[in-house]
Amino acid sequence: MKLLAWLVLVLLVIYAVRKKMTAAMRQPPPPQAQRPPEVEGESMVSCAHCGIYVPASEALTGPQGQLYCSPEHRALHAPS
Repeated sequence: MKLLAWLVLVLLVIYAVRKKMTAAMRQPPPPQAQRPPEVEGESMVSCAHCGIYVPASEALTGPQGQLYCSPEHRALHAPS
């Protein structure tokens, strides 16, 4: 009778372990972290008056083709 109890206990442990293993295999893998889309950069240009860098799309062009960061700096270099 003691042998039968041990046999049932061992079979229950084997059953529980196998059930746990098959349940773990059925779960989908965790999603991988998504990389953010790469953003294209814009070229930067230097202001002819103060030297600060601004995006080329925001730069203001002076009368002789120089690039400026603001209308005030462009006005300071305008011919009188």
